[in-house]
Amino acid sequence: MNRIVKHAATVTGALGLLVAATACSGRGPKGETVDLPIATTIAVKPADARAKAIVATATAFLATLSEAQRKAVVYAFDDNAQRARWSNFPVSFVERGGIMRRDLTVAQKAALDALLGQVLSERGVRNARMQMAADDALVGGPGPGADFGSQFYYVAFLGQPSVAKPWMFQFGGHHLAINVTFVGPEASFSPMLTGGQPLTIRYEGRKVYITREEVDAAQALLASLNPAQRKAAVLGDQPIQLLLGPGEHGTTVAAEGVRGADLTAAQQALLLAVVQARVGQFNARDAQAKMAAVRADLQQTTFGWWGPQDQPGAAYFRITGPRIVQEYAPQHMGDDDPTEHDHSMYRDPANDYGAAWVAARK
Repeated sequence: MNRIVKHAATVTGALGLLVAATACSGRGPKGETVDLPIATTIAVKPADARAKAIVATATAFLATLSEAQRKAVVYAFDDNAQRARWSNFPVSFVERGGIMRRDLTVAQKAALDALLGQVLSERGVRNARMQMAADDALVGGPGPGADFGSQFYYVAFLGQPSVAKPWMFQFGGHHLAINVTFVGPEASFSPMLTGGQPLTIRYEGRKVYITREEVDAAQALLASLNPAQRKAAVLGDQPIQLLLGPGEHGTTVAAEGVRGADLTAAQQALLLAVVQARVGQFNARDAQAKMAAVRADLQQTTFGWWGPQDQPGAAYFRITGPRIVQEYAPQHMGDDDPTEHDHSMYRDPANDYGAAWVAARK
């Protein structure tokens, strides 16, 4: 697929029985489709310390599993069906693959947590835990037929963890999809789905708003714009739907909004802070590499806003650049609080699923 999208319709009105039950999307449980022929020869650079640590921790997790569990969790690297098994919907509506957290022992869960701690930053691990805690808050509602809760999250691998060959790590469930393709010392976190419902929860004894850092960073950037810049950035007074969620691999999103080239140095720093709020969930090595790529393309990067300007968390905003598309898409469901349900997407248009490294050339 090579579809170009400008922007989607606003989210209004009744969205159907499935959405009433799960409050997740105006389009139903659309599945990702991945057409990624894998090259027979893939260049892999020498591993660095982070790559070695991630592979060692992944191998240690696999060592805790039974033979049957290992067969269930490890897929062939070219298995595009498994590569595509992620969604914003609960697993009861969109099937995942691998092993569910519910089926892991305490020791196996600890080994998985150690792996997540190597792949993600502290912030990224905390975000994943908060999203699972939010899903625990949905147990018993909001509608019939959905499996909610932190037990319904899956782990899977495509290929064996290796410093010499490409492989992929997947972890996720409702509102969370971590898909990381590793090639030696390099990694692509694209596509990555975050967000949550509800966004205001009790976590570690405190009341938290899961996406607070990113929402506040975006509001700060919007507030810094002068009238001409704001006119370029604000493209509608109603939020639009997520553009690059499940089912949109290969879709190109048009650059819309105010350009980085038209921002002051201080405003460019605020734009980078919005990116950092999301990319900072990657481990330090990969976050630094992505931020460097975004800085290099900052003049060509745009920031667009759809929705109210004075209600933090209620507007859709998007950063679009050659190496990043970052969406924040609140879900407006009738009389529900629009600030309490969000789908956030990150994709690298140039390296979705690590295609820049692993795809067969036509």
